[in-house]
Amino acid sequence: MTAGSAVATDLIPFQQRPVLLLFSDDSTLFFALRMRSCLQETDPDLKVEMGWVVAENALSYRQMAQLLPEGPDIALPGKTAFRELMLARRYRAIVTSRVYGALRLQLQNTVLHLTAERPCVIAFLGGLDFFPHKGRANRRNCDGVFLVPKPELAAFEAQAANWGDRLWQELDFGHPSFLTPKPPEPDQQAQRRDIYFFAQALSPSTRRARLHMLRAMAAIARAHPDRQVWIKLRHLPDENRKHLHQEKHDYPSLLDALPDVPENLQLTACTMDEALANAGFGITCTSTAAVDVVRAGVPCMVHLDFVDNYLDPLVDPMRQLFADSGLITSLEDMLHLRAQDPAPHWLEEMFCARDLGQRVLAMVERFDKRPFQITAYELSSQNQA
Repeated sequence: MTAGSAVATDLIPFQQRPVLLLFSDDSTLFFALRMRSCLQETDPDLKVEMGWVVAENALSYRQMAQLLPEGPDIALPGKTAFRELMLARRYRAIVTSRVYGALRLQLQNTVLHLTAERPCVIAFLGGLDFFPHKGRANRRNCDGVFLVPKPELAAFEAQAANWGDRLWQELDFGHPSFLTPKPPEPDQQAQRRDIYFFAQALSPSTRRARLHMLRAMAAIARAHPDRQVWIKLRHLPDENRKHLHQEKHDYPSLLDALPDVPENLQLTACTMDEALANAGFGITCTSTAAVDVVRAGVPCMVHLDFVDNYLDPLVDPMRQLFADSGLITSLEDMLHLRAQDPAPHWLEEMFCARDLGQRVLAMVERFDKRPFQITAYELSSQNQA
């Protein structure tokens, strides 16, 4: 691992440079790992590096060791690190699911934005975007933007029509967590017996609502003593104190206070991939985990009629995004594990083709050939002036 201030300055041909993926918390690291897989499936010889944005870190040591045991390739410690990366000619692309303020500041510099040989900055969404107007604005100066669901492409263009500083930019549809689902093999599906409730940090927002979900999971566990029911934690209670999403009522404490908890209802802090490997059903409220469950070909239930749901600001956006999915499930159907298949037209708008890595690299190549670029000499002259 190297520090952001120790970037290489040797001029490597653009198309031979590695791709840098940024992360600073569990969500952005999940994205980076899946994006790395997409890119390396497209080009097994491609070098992909993982860049840890230390200045905004919200990862615990346990999470880093669990998700990225080999550690990051480069650490970006301060606000100047992104300017150094933009000028060092070390990477052909910087790919991120979060447009960090320090990176956004560099992209707003028109001269730097037009500089030749700098890396192409491609921004994805963090997942399901419940407040897309802000998400689009944060990506206004990125070279490439990948959006989901598909109608977001037109919405982005409509919002961008009011931007006077828009330079070279391309849009595309997709996300590494939104790849077209592959149904599991019949024998694999038969072996998947466990039931997972995928918890989210902010929602449900009240203690009563969270107890509602725990009591529902306990009822399912009692009705199905032959199945294991798991509360899949987003993080442990003492973790992620610097995270953007702070949890007020943690499930371990609530479960301890619940009487007569069945033995087959337990907590887990396993990874999403580990959970999906043996999940027979996936249940969530307002989490992007719903997309992960569908992508894995696992029956999915989105429950939004929990206690105090009218107090939860994420319920209405989730209801809108999943309105045509066929996955929003009543309490009665959830308790009886009556899941429906996702609607085909909703799948088409939400999930992208599996050539995502190829499309990312093709966008980077077009970026390198874009017209009107300022040379390093011209940039040096501008800085001296």
